[in-house]
Amino acid sequence: MAAIALHELNQFHVRVSDRARSQWTFYQFLQAVFKHLARTECPIELDFQALFARLREVAEQLGHADASRATRALGDLEKTLDKQAGELFAADREVSPSLLRRFFDRLRRQDEKVLQAVIKFYLSAPEMSADILDKLDILLTRLAEIPREDGGSHVRERHEIERLVQPLLAARPIPATPSAEAVELTQTLAELRAEVLALPDLSALLASDALDRFRALKRRLKESLLDPRLLPAVLETTVTIKNRFRELWEDEEPQLLDDTNRVLELRRHFLANPEILTAELRDALEGFSSLHQRFDQARREDNLRREDILELRRTLTTILEHHDAAQRRPTRPRREQVEDTRVIPNAVPVRAPSPEPSGGAESSAPHVPPDPLLGEYFSKIIYALELVGTDRPAAELVHARELATLHLEPWEIESCIHVSRRRDAANSLDDQRHQLFFQAAALRIRMDEEAREVIRLDRRGSEKLHEVLDRATQSLQRAADLDRRFQWFIEDALYRGDTEHLEKLYRSRFRLLRAYSGLWLVHNERGGISPF
Repeated sequence: MAAIALHELNQFHVRVSDRARSQWTFYQFLQAVFKHLARTECPIELDFQALFARLREVAEQLGHADASRATRALGDLEKTLDKQAGELFAADREVSPSLLRRFFDRLRRQDEKVLQAVIKFYLSAPEMSADILDKLDILLTRLAEIPREDGGSHVRERHEIERLVQPLLAARPIPATPSAEAVELTQTLAELRAEVLALPDLSALLASDALDRFRALKRRLKESLLDPRLLPAVLETTVTIKNRFRELWEDEEPQLLDDTNRVLELRRHFLANPEILTAELRDALEGFSSLHQRFDQARREDNLRREDILELRRTLTTILEHHDAAQRRPTRPRREQVEDTRVIPNAVPVRAPSPEPSGGAESSAPHVPPDPLLGEYFSKIIYALELVGTDRPAAELVHARELATLHLEPWEIESCIHVSRRRDAANSLDDQRHQLFFQAAALRIRMDEEAREVIRLDRRGSEKLHEVLDRATQSLQRAADLDRRFQWFIEDALYRGDTEHLEKLYRSRFRLLRAYSGLWLVHNERGGISPF
């Protein structure tokens, strides 16, 4: 056999083997996406073990004098790979770019070999559709960034990006961009990066047209986006915008969540006072529930879209502005019943509800304790309960998607329902115990959030850290008060021989103390002022 013929046959075998490995990796990727994100079975089933066994057989024949048998076998394998590629691309049409992004975002460890194999498969597509280009954009961006411990990323040096992407692009001819246009586009991308970095906050970024211009530019370039002279600049810009969005979102998220919790509380006030509802406010309130639910779900799935954030922010602003305007107008006086004065340490009385309006619009809205520190967390729990309903046992409700993230105990859910439905003062010992469970659950959620926020802001060196530390001091003070109340109830139950609620009291108390100790440690370490 001539040396050149043997070399060509070896190269043929290398190409077929490389293509088989790329398809095998892509097949594994599809199976994982369908199983863990789409919650269904992969629509195709391929036998790669048999394929790799045939490749090994061909490899053993490469050194034989008669190469025709190996050549025919490799030709047959190539036809098999062509058929499998069609099936894989058909299955891939059910995987949206956002689903692909979520899958790779959830991987704890970035494996360059996996990324390169999936990129190779997409580059083998007969046609570069907009969907495939979007997926390549996501994957190449992942390849161009180095993850940081805080969840952000560094963009690789230009020469490093070129080293990684050029071998991948070599197998596919890419439409060449004229040199003058390539220089102009590279300059445009540099200006776009500078513009995004100069935007002061997330609202400015979302309201600007910078993201739309960048998206439109990539759409216009189509397959020319993969031009090796342009691709590194495109990837640098994508990573820069991604990092800037993340930084601004971390600054905006606490305020957005605070405003959301405030609106959850104000919503009951508006619906109980229909006389202050304008047509615009009524429309905003109707849209708020669905917007908030969609936003929460997208946030849990790490699939927040710019449009969801912008729409929720606009709705929140509308509702809060109407509330501020209503506060400036004189309102009719509202009667209140006398607060309960049971001698229980640090008990926070529950104010009786005002007379129901005659308008009939949700006049039986749940009533929660008036508490400036925990009010928004009371509303968060009650709102979640409204979403899931209370027609099931509390032991089942704790596992509902809307409530699972709050990590409540079944008896705490029962107490939340009990307190929110009361229409008179909390006079009995049972009422006060329910109130304690409700307050402890809300405070625990608040302290867990504050501990995470302190760590995040400290890691970034944010000037807002001292504000969160001040709020955390108030939480620690309240936790100490509630711990004394738990001790009072436990001692009273032991004195009376009442063991029915003893385990619940111990468990909720210890969960409160665990959240308390977690917050105290990060609060103390970051220089927070001790509440004692």
